[in-house]
Amino acid sequence: MAKHSQVLRRFVLAVAFAAGGISTAAAEVPAAKLQPAAIQKWADEVFTKIVAEHRVSGLGITVIQGDKVLFMKGYGYQDEATKKPFDPNVTQTRIASTTKQFIGVAIAQLLERGQIASLNDPVNKYLKRIQLPKNNGEDVLIWDLLTHRGGFAGNGKNLDFSPETIKQPLSAEILKSGVIPDYARKRDTVSVYCNICSGVLGFMIEDITGKGLADHLRDNIYKPLGMANTVLAIDDKPSPNMAVQYAYVEGGVAVPRPYPTLSPHLAAAGSNISTAADMSKWLIANITGASGSGKALLKDQKTWDLVHTQYRQNNPGSSGFGMHFFTYDWNGEHMNEQYGSLQHYSKFYLFNDSKVGIFVTLAGGGAPNPNMEIPKAGGVKFEGKAFPQMSHSGIRDLVLSHFLGALPYQKDAKVNLAPYIGQYGNITRNIGNNPNPTLTEVKDSGDGGLIIDGRGTYRPSGPHTFTLDKPIELEAGFGQSNRYVFAVDGSGRATGMFQHVNAGKLERVDTKSGN
Repeated sequence: MAKHSQVLRRFVLAVAFAAGGISTAAAEVPAAKLQPAAIQKWADEVFTKIVAEHRVSGLGITVIQGDKVLFMKGYGYQDEATKKPFDPNVTQTRIASTTKQFIGVAIAQLLERGQIASLNDPVNKYLKRIQLPKNNGEDVLIWDLLTHRGGFAGNGKNLDFSPETIKQPLSAEILKSGVIPDYARKRDTVSVYCNICSGVLGFMIEDITGKGLADHLRDNIYKPLGMANTVLAIDDKPSPNMAVQYAYVEGGVAVPRPYPTLSPHLAAAGSNISTAADMSKWLIANITGASGSGKALLKDQKTWDLVHTQYRQNNPGSSGFGMHFFTYDWNGEHMNEQYGSLQHYSKFYLFNDSKVGIFVTLAGGGAPNPNMEIPKAGGVKFEGKAFPQMSHSGIRDLVLSHFLGALPYQKDAKVNLAPYIGQYGNITRNIGNNPNPTLTEVKDSGDGGLIIDGRGTYRPSGPHTFTLDKPIELEAGFGQSNRYVFAVDGSGRATGMFQHVNAGKLERVDTKSGN
């Protein structure tokens, strides 16, 4: 592992001004907040209300420290129609992109076993059924795929469900049928959330091991950890214990939502189903590493460090990536995260300094889609008040602010805001199909901070960094953040904007000089 030592480094977020005012000291979780009774009191107050507000139809949470489960509970229903409660031991949800971190650990296992020589190897060295074309004359490396830097345009052609497409490994003919997209940018230029990167890593694992990915993960991760209710689900049939999702119309009428599926070629990116109880075991395996009391997935703690430690980062102050794990700082605590969204939402957090892990899984909630669920609800019409659904940035702020405190800012800092004011658009993910990206506008708030995407006030909190001075809404999603970090050019003018925790970039698109 010595050749990888250069990447075994801790990620530190510099948020202090030269004049002081914002501390960078580690803020480990206070012991009082980790008492089981205290966790339950907080969770009952927060999540009972969230269910009552129809933000979710069912929810599970687990909190661990070291090798112990401190708290685990379900809220709402596995199936509201039958009033079957959400049981964290039994109720399954699709954890979606939280699947990706299992792919990272599976690759780390192959690295330890000598079946992968180096993560700096071209992925083509290990692919047998297909070969990736060169990206601008360069080979795509394993590290590129692990850190969302393959440069692909989109996720390729979706596959219908058939006996051929739900069989693993997929045939070479299917893999060559358009499931691998063209490139939109050079490799290793910027991390842009990349499901096909994970898909290709899954193909690589299959080609190395000669086994289907679902079988390999079962035998090398789920079974050793006793995760009996976790499976990589390739087909379009829900399991008997799958949470049935419900959306809500005015008056609280529950409308069932269809079972969400993912194209089989993207299984490695998001096809896991699991329970809160099983995810407790996964949290413990990650937080205890090679020293845990349970079955060791990796032999050497240095390999676990390689999995969790930042290797690439889009911009100082924003999140980076280890082996398919987000890396970032929250009030001095070194965090790993992965989030998932496939109608179900999931959030996975490792507090590496405090040795704490939290997993939250959410099903249903919000307003129904009038073109999908409403006709199936016997013509029930949705009129009037919409029910907002709980989502990613909101649950992150809710959970991390409780355990680690809100992200700090300087209310009275004097900062020249002009370099940041303007319009920003998402970096192109696909070729030729996004000529007019949705724009995010940054304005002067008039009270020393910024209004970003209609939300504010965002106040100075470090070099080119602005933090929301209140909790972000629970329904805030992927592209919305309670902290933004700006990239600037040599003149000090902002050229791009990054969410605190995300894979992507908002590029400046206005052309007025001086804005």
